[in-house]
Amino acid sequence: MKAPLSREEMVALAGRPYETEEAGRFAGKMLNDLDYLFTFLAVPGVEPTNNRAERALREHVVQRKIMGCFRNGKGTWIYETVMTVLASWKQQGRDLSKTLGETLTQEWTKS
Repeated sequence: MKAPLSREEMVALAGRPYETEEAGRFAGKMLNDLDYLFTFLAVPGVEPTNNRAERALREHVVQRKIMGCFRNGKGTWIYETVMTVLASWKQQGRDLSKTLGETLTQEWTKS
């Protein structure tokens, strides 16, 4: 079995001329992302795919296509902001109802 390519070998491969423009663009993208493509090998707990992120976004993509609030920039911004906050709280293991209630109460009492 052949040894894996070193970083220098990968840079050389990405920088060489290619027969098609599409292959050259792909090689350029690989070169730009080279420092991040293999993070999962060096950092324990990092998954080699983005399947978890894709699954997490699926419901929101479907909602975006159904809901009318995305017909303007303000509605889109509000939805994206709220969903990002809720997803972050969920990842942090917070109780969503309790945290949302506390946050809204704090904001309400400020005004």
